[in-house]
Amino acid sequence: MQIIGTADEALKPEIGRGAGAWASADRRVIHLVLSGWQWPGTVANLKTNGRVAITFSRPADYVSYQIKGEATLRAAQAEEIERSSRYLVDMVSTLMRLGVAAEIIAPWLSNRDALLVSIAVAEIFLQTPGALAGTRLWSAAT
Repeated sequence: MQIIGTADEALKPEIGRGAGAWASADRRVIHLVLSGWQWPGTVANLKTNGRVAITFSRPADYVSYQIKGEATLRAAQAEEIERSSRYLVDMVSTLMRLGVAAEIIAPWLSNRDALLVSIAVAEIFLQTPGALAGTRLWSAAT
């Protein structure tokens, strides 16, 4: 799962869900598809300040990582939307195998009015629940 955390200029938090993500060849940029229709507050925050934290969590065991950085936003292209659609099918299948009903999953995942968020990675943290949650694994500054 991909949870996108942003905040407005008053630091009021907002979340959204990603609809598929992948890394650039050099692994310095993460590209993520976001539904502009479903997450307008997240879109507004990204347009205003570009600050973002994205948590990637594996549903089967909650192994989680958080990427922080600066984001840019543009309309997703056809091949990016197709990639996102494959992710959505895979995620629904995964969650259903874990016992989550399809009607519960459906509102979580959308790529309607697809936008591409490109995040210049500044920091990576381990966020798996437990004693090591919050451990910085990598920083562009070091």
